[in-house]
Amino acid sequence: MRQQTPSERVLDRLADYSNQSLLDELRRVAGVIGTQALTRSDIEKHAKCSYSLLKQRFGGLHAALKAAGLTAQDLHRNVSDEEMLRELARIWDLVLTHEGRRPFHRDLVKYKSKFSRSPYYRRWGSWIKACEALLEWEGKPGEISSRIPADADTPKPSTRLPRRKRAISLRVRYAIFLRDRFTCKLCGRSPSSSPGIVVNVDHIIPESKGGTLDPLNLRCVCEECNLGKGDLFEF
Repeated sequence: MRQQTPSERVLDRLADYSNQSLLDELRRVAGVIGTQALTRSDIEKHAKCSYSLLKQRFGGLHAALKAAGLTAQDLHRNVSDEEMLRELARIWDLVLTHEGRRPFHRDLVKYKSKFSRSPYYRRWGSWIKACEALLEWEGKPGEISSRIPADADTPKPSTRLPRRKRAISLRVRYAIFLRDRFTCKLCGRSPSSSPGIVVNVDHIIPESKGGTLDPLNLRCVCEECNLGKGDLFEF
């Protein structure tokens, strides 16, 4: 069978662009090339409809192929859940630091993720579920926020020797931001009220002076206030 040229394929399009016709076309292509696992390249070479139309109509090639009873080639099939969640944690951490919020799928492109949104949707079913999977992976969700009172008393300095500085987990940072409403506890500014403001999670009592990672010793502060405070702490 002679393969059509791009110009011929432009003229050879479907007369009916209903969902059912598009699904029938996918089944036809699968029969022509002899595989149930179609790729984007297969669609562009052999189908009488465009990849972009399938994405617009079904949300993506994987969803379209599933609806047609076929399977999509998973380019990340050998990637573990842990690797994907670690990358999502990296993106989430960047978004929290620079924009003071949880990430949206468009942030994967903005912050140069190794993975697009598609493998997250395929693996977990939706973007929100992928985010929930990350929080579950880092620790039981809700455990932190449920035990942080909004107006908790400031903790007293610890008499223990200073410990090696530890990173604040994404789960804890997100809980602190939610508790403090992404608002600096020192100057009252937030990314929503003052565009360009970057908020961080700060130790009230610095670790260098015996402060711990207890949520009561953490608060949301803007980058400017955090830099100005240094290793000082207030009671």
